[in-house]
Amino acid sequence: MNLKQTKLQGQGQFRDSMPERVSVTAIFWTFFRVGLFTLGGGLAMLPVMRHEIVLKQKWLDNSDFHSMVSLATAIPGAIAVNTAYLLGRRLGGKQGLAAAVLGTILPSYIVILLVVWILSPFFKYPKVAAFLRGCSIAVAGQLAFAGLIFGRRSLGKWQHIIGFIIGLTLIGILKIHPIWGIISVSIFGFFFFPYKES
Repeated sequence: MNLKQTKLQGQGQFRDSMPERVSVTAIFWTFFRVGLFTLGGGLAMLPVMRHEIVLKQKWLDNSDFHSMVSLATAIPGAIAVNTAYLLGRRLGGKQGLAAAVLGTILPSYIVILLVVWILSPFFKYPKVAAFLRGCSIAVAGQLAFAGLIFGRRSLGKWQHIIGFIIGLTLIGILKIHPIWGIISVSIFGFFFFPYKES
């Protein structure tokens, strides 16, 4: 386990401190694997990131990871890159964030080049088209799983459920732009979500 526990002076209790510094090489290859073996990008990457960073490497706990993802979804930009930036900075400082972002985007760049140069003539074949349809179904499953694991943790209080209903109503029913839904629920959360100091 890479999370250290430090004793609070004058008190008989413990708290989790910042995770130990992780090597830049380890950060890069971890995020490179995530980018290389995840279909769909964006939200579909998050369960794979969680598996690698929380369950496998144990660099962060679930609470820290979910906090990073929540922040990544609230700021402009691609969610996978935002999350990689925040996680890399947390794990390895400036060098860590560079390694995480590069590891996340480099596989997509390489794969796109290979597709354009080598594979594009084969897209007309029925077997290739069937494979791509299967990939789209796999991506839908990954997105559903991402919604399950993040929603299960996030909807634990009545305030969270109301915030979810507000966002769903604004975006899914009233069809307003998603950014206004995010801003609206964020404002609601600022005033009504319970705050727990870590």
